[in-house]
Amino acid sequence: MSVLVHECRTCGHNATWHESRERAYTACRCCIAGTADPDPEPTLRPTWTSPGGRLEPLAPPGTVRNERTMHQTVTCDCEACRAAYDHHSTRSP
Repeated sequence: MSVLVHECRTCGHNATWHESRERAYTACRCCIAGTADPDPEPTLRPTWTSPGGRLEPLAPPGTVRNERTMHQTVTCDCEACRAAYDHHSTRSP
């Protein structure tokens, strides 16, 4: 599923990478320090099917991903993400 994320304005990585449970997956000093400066405007991270290369649908805000695994996450449900979701989900492919 494609997702909306808030990128860190310092390093450009997903702001959630700065959370303690995610820091072991990156060598970025900013992420490891846990000092994200999240951009309040979400960025669309598209994903494509394999095989086929078709754009996958956008996950709605508040969607649980990788449920019941150690990599479980929940997509951001802030007002900006809800507005961006509404904008992107009503556009023609």
